[in-house]
Amino acid sequence: MSTRPVSIAGYESMTIQVRAGLGERRLVAAVRSLLVRHEVLRADGVTADSCVHRVVLLPEMVPHAASVPVEDMPGTGPLRVVWFDGGAVGRIVLAVRRDVLARLPWHVLLPGLVSAWTASIHLRTRRVWISAT
Repeated sequence: MSTRPVSIAGYESMTIQVRAGLGERRLVAAVRSLLVRHEVLRADGVTADSCVHRVVLLPEMVPHAASVPVEDMPGTGPLRVVWFDGGAVGRIVLAVRRDVLARLPWHVLLPGLVSAWTASIHLRTRRVWISAT
């Protein structure tokens, strides 16, 4: 589920409902993929880690979290991603500067994020085996 874009302070934002198990590491990897793929999202000093912010909430608070104004969202730059993690349910608020959306519209950005997130499912934690000799 997503809401219609909301225009605030030079940004448009969209809220997307997500299920449990989104994974902060996978979300950061997906945003990193977007930054690599779309030059318009890259600004001086912007990294995927600086774009993505996770806020842990009680499940009953998640529906109200999407009403956070863009200017109160952490981060700067052309893209802000806030994941309101309520455990079994959650919401992601994406805020994108309007000048960026003129070159990279929602109908390109959202499927790109979903595709990058799906591809990140193959991320594995590196395991280091130490053997005593």
